[in-house]
Amino acid sequence: MKGWLTASQKQYILEHLGHHASLHQEITNSFCFGTDSVVERPSIRFQTSADPLHLNKVLWIDKLPVLYPVANQPGTWYTFRDKNLIFHHDLLKSAFHLLSGYEEFRNQASDQFGRFPYKESIPFKLGIIEKPVVNYYFEIILKGLEEFALKNGIPFQRNPVFKQPVFMVSHDIDRTLGYGFFETGFKFKQLLGLSEPTLSRKETIKDAFISLFHFLNPFSGKDPYWTFETLMKWEEDRDFRGTYYFLEKEGGRNENSRYRFHEKRFVKLFQELSERGHEVGIHGTLKSALSQDVMDRTVGNLRQVSPEPVVGIRQHYLKFTPGTTGQIQEKAGLKYDASLGFAEHDGFRHSYCWPYSLFDFKDDRTMDLWEIPLTVMEGTHFYYRKLDLASSRASIEGLVEEVCKFNGVFSLLWHNHFFDEREIPGITEHYTRILDLCKKKGMKGLTGSAIQGKMAASQD
Repeated sequence: MKGWLTASQKQYILEHLGHHASLHQEITNSFCFGTDSVVERPSIRFQTSADPLHLNKVLWIDKLPVLYPVANQPGTWYTFRDKNLIFHHDLLKSAFHLLSGYEEFRNQASDQFGRFPYKESIPFKLGIIEKPVVNYYFEIILKGLEEFALKNGIPFQRNPVFKQPVFMVSHDIDRTLGYGFFETGFKFKQLLGLSEPTLSRKETIKDAFISLFHFLNPFSGKDPYWTFETLMKWEEDRDFRGTYYFLEKEGGRNENSRYRFHEKRFVKLFQELSERGHEVGIHGTLKSALSQDVMDRTVGNLRQVSPEPVVGIRQHYLKFTPGTTGQIQEKAGLKYDASLGFAEHDGFRHSYCWPYSLFDFKDDRTMDLWEIPLTVMEGTHFYYRKLDLASSRASIEGLVEEVCKFNGVFSLLWHNHFFDEREIPGITEHYTRILDLCKKKGMKGLTGSAIQGKMAASQD
């Protein structure tokens, strides 16, 4: 990122800093940037860098990377000269680079699904995916401001939007028929060796014929993918409420779902979810990530049958194209996105564990669209990283600890169909133990719309 931050980019970071503390005018009036600006009163100086990012020049202080160090400055965060506070390196530009997703917008690399690859990211290259570095930056800045205020008799108050950690549990509803035509056909393909089986030979044979029986007898029993009552009960028993993202059939049988929003069973489900305090959101189709017409149509279809306003989205396959998808979502009247996590690795994609506004680089503006970053998707652990249950648990515990340090949001995605005990023995208990962990840690369960509402209210 060459050059200095624009006024809009600088304001973007300061606004997010303001979600953690009340930045009184006496504080902000003391701000000065660079080495040339001069103020007569005691000042808070943010040293700035116009250099582009060079990963081999990243400065590490207290095991945290500074993307934009300033030459000839001490290898410390800040010092005081009399009553003046000096931040030695460009923390604002470093924070902006990570939080805004600048690297993804600039790089434009994509995988076979049109997603920005984890291995192209700064978190991968610097090994910081499991650490919300921007939260650490903000804490360093706030500690400096707090000390400055004390030295100069200026009011300073920590007044964060969230005063306790938040748990957002969500479900992407891709599959709802465990014994449908395509599901049964796929099991017979596995039986015949045309697709790779996930079970033993004996279990594969058994699975195929059980599926065939239920397919031919649709009223024979409960479908293993229709888990909504169980999911709601698990959440409600712990005083949580879930966010359910529904995916409309669009064409291309392997790309999207096989149901329509106006089907009676879904209209009834939407009503029940809403009555019990859960959220109905949109799971954006693959085409919607790049098409305003498709986005408008599918969002409009869900809004026609949802009892409550549809304000949140997560894109299918986490397909999110920087500079395009967010703008499409914003124009569709959506208020938040929950897509920005890496499929390949859990953690903090934009190095932040709080909700944040997306940034429009083309128009140099803060967007009217919040991002609730995705921390963990179960498929990341068991399909991409190939973890066992113990390793998955350890990874989740570490991420929860990081979130709790900053009273941030731990966002968990667990698909409604991901409870096959034959494929992963113990998976159901593993999931409910995650819920118990978040409850034990004192996390407040909020839906995506409730989180977005709190963030929006903080700016009024």
